[in-house]
Amino acid sequence: MLEQAEEDAVEPIESILLKIMLAFRILGWVWLLLLVVSSLLTDPGANRAIVISMALGSLLWTIFTLWMAKDQRRVKSTAFVIADGIVALLVANASYYAGASSLLHGGFPISWIAVVAYASDVRWTLGAGVVLFVNQWFGMELEGSYKVPDQVGAVVFFVYAAIIGYGFDLIRDRDRLRRAANRRLALERHRQIRNAEQLALADQLHDSVLQSLHAIRVSPGDADQVTYVARKQERELRRTIHSLRSEFENPYVTAMFTARDDVEDLYGIEIDMVCSYDTEMTVELAGLVEATREAMLNAAKHSGSDVILVYCSADKDQVTVFVRDKGKGFDYAASTDGFGIENSIVRRLESIGGTASIQSTLDFGTEIEMSIPKGV
Repeated sequence: MLEQAEEDAVEPIESILLKIMLAFRILGWVWLLLLVVSSLLTDPGANRAIVISMALGSLLWTIFTLWMAKDQRRVKSTAFVIADGIVALLVANASYYAGASSLLHGGFPISWIAVVAYASDVRWTLGAGVVLFVNQWFGMELEGSYKVPDQVGAVVFFVYAAIIGYGFDLIRDRDRLRRAANRRLALERHRQIRNAEQLALADQLHDSVLQSLHAIRVSPGDADQVTYVARKQERELRRTIHSLRSEFENPYVTAMFTARDDVEDLYGIEIDMVCSYDTEMTVELAGLVEATREAMLNAAKHSGSDVILVYCSADKDQVTVFVRDKGKGFDYAASTDGFGIENSIVRRLESIGGTASIQSTLDFGTEIEMSIPKGV
């Protein structure tokens, strides 16, 4: 789970590459806009209508690209890549149509190279670079103009295609290697954790079950000893099973079982505990556990009952524990010390925002209900 959370916290590489591609598109249009403004101010021979139409059309296409990018599959589709290439070629040739003295497309056609790199791999990206290179060289042939900047610009398309295509592929390859390494690491961690749990379980079975069986085998005729060892082993196994099943690191129910076992060992009485609610231990729940321990101790010491019943439950508002016995009971109102209930249970719970209710009838037993609010 931890490894999965760490993996989920890393932004998917395709989202990062999409942002890089969109950055090329936006920066390409800004570059184009600067050249358009320069042409309108310094090149009176350029057809202003074509130049302005190119700037506005490329702006609308840039906005459309941002909208399409809301779904990665749309900008990776063949139809979009082809349409984007057509727009890039129109923008690249607009300078020739407008009769401008210099190329006005800026980096906008290069952003098509980024689109191809995002949608495919370096081979198709190099192909896009070749298309733009041939287009610009053919335009120079038609105009009969071989300016060095324009020639360099044609070569730059191919260079950009190699850099962007290889860069995108390299990022994807490194991401695949990272994910594969994380999966291997997660498997190794899982294997180590499983081995540690198996060793811990084997040690526990050796120290508890085998030792208990040995004690029974040594003294098979001692019924009380056999009963005591069997009961103790039953408790340990139940506690182990619950711990293995629990989703919590420090379960509340395990603390309840431990308190129950301590009282059983101290007084040799059977305490039947059922818990229908579990959660992570807190300071307040620890107080409830201690109050429950005191209730069980009082019942074991004073009730005279052979069995004590404990039930742990919860609703949406509070956690509740019932401790019942069918012993001799007592008059709680007339008792001088309440068998220690007032200090060890009632006030303890009140200090953490809880309550305790004691009902006892002579010769019919006692029931103590203890509650604390959830999430105190």
